[in-house]
Amino acid sequence: MSAIPLGGISRRKRTVAPSEVPTLWTGGRHLALGGTRATLLFLCDVIVTWELAGLLRALRTGPWLSPGAAETLDLLVPYGQLLQAAFPLNVVLCLALLGTYGGVGAGRTMGRRVTAGALAVTLPAWAALWQEPSSALLAGYALLTLVVILALWLSTRCAEAVRRVMTPHRFRAARVLLVASEHDLHRVNRHPALSDRKMFTVRGVFDPEELSARGALEEFCAAIRRHEADTVVLCCGPLGDRAFSVVTDAATTLGCALVSLTRSPRSAGSGPHLVWAHGSPLMVLATPGVRILQLLLKRAGDIVVSGVALVILSPLMALIALCVRLESSGPVLFRQRRIGAWDRSFGCLKFRTMRVDAEQVLRNDPVLYAKYVQNNYKLPDGEDPRITRIGLILRKTSLDELPQLWNVFRGDMSLVGPRPVVPEELNEYGEKRRVLLSVKPGMSGAWAVTGRSRVGYPQRAAIELHYVRRWRLLRDLAILWRTLPAVIARRGAH
Repeated sequence: MSAIPLGGISRRKRTVAPSEVPTLWTGGRHLALGGTRATLLFLCDVIVTWELAGLLRALRTGPWLSPGAAETLDLLVPYGQLLQAAFPLNVVLCLALLGTYGGVGAGRTMGRRVTAGALAVTLPAWAALWQEPSSALLAGYALLTLVVILALWLSTRCAEAVRRVMTPHRFRAARVLLVASEHDLHRVNRHPALSDRKMFTVRGVFDPEELSARGALEEFCAAIRRHEADTVVLCCGPLGDRAFSVVTDAATTLGCALVSLTRSPRSAGSGPHLVWAHGSPLMVLATPGVRILQLLLKRAGDIVVSGVALVILSPLMALIALCVRLESSGPVLFRQRRIGAWDRSFGCLKFRTMRVDAEQVLRNDPVLYAKYVQNNYKLPDGEDPRITRIGLILRKTSLDELPQLWNVFRGDMSLVGPRPVVPEELNEYGEKRRVLLSVKPGMSGAWAVTGRSRVGYPQRAAIELHYVRRWRLLRDLAILWRTLPAVIARRGAH
C-alpha cells in the first residue's frame, strides 16, 4: 500500500453553519452490499438444501439402491419428515434465527451456520430420537448432520463466488476515511487489512486533533461528504470523550461503518472481541479461561492419542529396538537433555541412532563441534560419522522419535508444539526465550511441517515464536493433519 498523504484533508479550521451540514447518507451503500450478500446466500441455501432433500428422497425411493442398502438407509434415517419438501424451509428458518443473513460480522461466520445446520436436522429428528433411541439412529443423525453442514459450506462458497462475479472490486471495497495523525500513518501503511485493495480503498485522512475543536462535527461530516467515504477507520489510538462522540455521531448521522484499528496482535487462545461493562465498551484481547480450557483439552488428547499409539505401535517399536541392539552394543534408547516448558529440563527419548560415545566424539573434536553449531546444532546430512546404518534409516523415516510418545504421555512434551531444544539453542531466541518456553515442546510442530532441518536459525526461531503467539487448538489439528505427508515425503529429515 502506498503512503497516504495527509494533504488529502484540509487542515484549516472552518466553521460550518448548521444549514451547511451535509445530508448525504452513505448507509445506502452498506444496505445494498449487505442486501446483495444476504439475498445470494439465502438463494444458494434454498437451492442447495432443496437439491439435497431431492437427492435423499431419490436414494430412498429410487431404483439405484439395492434392497439391503435401502433397508440400511431406513434404519439410519427413519424420520421421513426430514426428506420432505419442507426440509429446505426448516434449514433456512434456523439460519435466519441464528442471524446468518445479517450484515458483515459474526452473524455470517461458518460457526453459526454449522449450528443452524445441526439444529435443522435435530428438530425433525427429535421425536424419533426421544421415542426409539438407538445407536443406528444416532449414527444416522451424525452422518446426516455432517452432510447438511457440507451442503451449507458449499452454499457459502457458491454465494461468495457469484457475488465476486457480479460485483467488481471497486464497488465491493469500502471507501475509507482514516482518523490518523502523521505519526500513525507509518503503522497504517503496514497494516495487512488496509493494504488489501479488495476490501478497503483509502480516500483521505482526518487529523484527530481537530476532533476536539469547535465545529468538529460539521468539519468531520464535511470531510466524509467530500471524500464520499462509507467507512471511518480509527487509527490514532484512544480518543477523548468529546472526540469519540464527534466520530460516533457523524458515523451514525451519515450511515458510515465505524472500525477501530487495534494495535495488538491476535492473542493465543482467543480472538479480540468487544464487551460492554456499565455502558462502556471494552476490547478483550486475551481470555485466560478460554486458553486454559483449550490447554486442558489438548492435554487430554495427548494422553489418549499417545497411550493408544504406544499400544498399537509396540510391536514395531520392539522390532526397531531389536535392530538397534543387533547392530551395535549399548542401550536401545538415547536420552538427551532438552529444555521444556517453564525452563524445566527433561530427558527427551529417541531410539539410539549413533555410536554409544557419540557425545564424546562431538565434544572432543573442535572442528566437528563448530560445524555442528554452525549448521543449527545438527551436522550436515551425510557428514556425521557417529550415525549407524540402522540409525540413518530411522532418521530418514522419523521412526527414531517414536519413544517420544512416552514423553508425551508423561507430560514432558505434547503431540504438537515447538521442537524441544538443547540448552545452547536458547541463545538463538535471545530475550524471547521465555515466550518459547511458555508452552510444551512437541513431537511435531510448525517448524517440523514447514521444512524441518532445511529451515535454520533465525528463520526457525521466527516460525516457532509465531506458533506460540498465535496458538490455538484448531491450529494444532491442522499441523497434525500435515505431519504424516511431511514424514512420508521426508522433508528435512536427517
